Amino acid sequence: MKKIISTVLAAAVILSSTTVLKNPYEPAEAADDDMIRIMCIGDSITDGYVPEYMGSYRKFLYRDLTEKGYNVDMVGVKDGGWTPVYTDPDTGESFGYDNENVGYSGYAVKSYSGRSGIYEKLVETDCLKKYAPDIVTLQIGTNDIIDNHNADETYASFEELVDYILENIPEKSALFIAEIPPVDPNRPEVYDWFTNYRHSADWQTQYTDEEAAEAIENNIMKYNANIDAIALDRNMDWGFSHDDFMVTDENGMSTILLKVGTIRNFEAITDVKTQLFDGVHPNNIGYRAIGRQYSEAILNYLEGQKTSPDEQPTTEAPTEPVEDDRFTVSDLVKMSRYLLGCSEELTYTEAELAKYDLDKDGEVDVYDLVLGRKAILKTEELFL
Repeated sequence: MKKIISTVLAAAVILSSTTVLKNPYEPAEAADDDMIRIMCIGDSITDGYVPEYMGSYRKFLYRDLTEKGYNVDMVGVKDGGWTPVYTDPDTGESFGYDNENVGYSGYAVKSYSGRSGIYEKLVETDCLKKYAPDIVTLQIGTNDIIDNHNADETYASFEELVDYILENIPEKSALFIAEIPPVDPNRPEVYDWFTNYRHSADWQTQYTDEEAAEAIENNIMKYNANIDAIALDRNMDWGFSHDDFMVTDENGMSTILLKVGTIRNFEAITDVKTQLFDGVHPNNIGYRAIGRQYSEAILNYLEGQKTSPDEQPTTEAPTEPVEDDRFTVSDLVKMSRYLLGCSEELTYTEAELAKYDLDKDGEVDVYDLVLGRKAILKTEELFL
């Protein structure tokens, strides 16, 4: 459904109240040349889960982009045909937003016993080809973590999902993969959801709440590190080199030019007590913070797209080699390929592997990848 919005203010769009029955998987009209079509894919955190938090982070993403003057059409097979209005109960802020999405509560990355999969839903609806989004956001995996589903199977399914999306969106479109946020698993509302962490597989050992919470946090950290590695690896597969990741303007600010980016939602939820309403799902305070992560990354990307390659500033190379021991994006890419088993394509010196062992525990693992990403974010304005 095409929507025309103000290029100055995020004004509410009033649609006809006439109900039109149609195939729910029918694609939208062809968009205007300046229309940016965004498809948000995920589970209940994308869906919104309960009426009080309808629109999830998507409403804040829509508001942020339209306030910057972008003409946005949120597309998907769900919740089209009307324009909800969000009013903040504390500030009185009010704005309308496009509610179409592909968010399904309870879905896993790919189906397994007791869970439906977002992968199968995308294949069933063929919505990527039908809507041809310019930008896709993907946030999925929380339910796999809740179930303590086999990690190797989850990672393999996630890679398959990412590749399916990339193969079915236009060549010039981009995919943003979002980290899954932290949880508060010992809250009464969701305590029973995490049963698989409270005992061993053979039920012979029972774990304390503190032990369960630590195991869950470790699984989320590993999952998010895997997301980073996959995103970097897919950018390499699409022919992006280190220099393609950013262009730098005259003020030293960097913007992304890439095929696959990641959004740091683990860092958006900084207080699980006040930003999650039940211990898993964000309230509007949490959704506003997550929405900010989405909008900052996507705005950075969109601004980068406005800069043609010929206009990108160049930096004159130093006349003499300069030794630099900083951990760089190139290091992160090479480390990710090492962890993903692509070592046959690259060579690794002992010095490099020692450099990549950032926690100095004698091995290079996903925890080092997390530390490497944090090291980069402290020195470069780069949204990975």
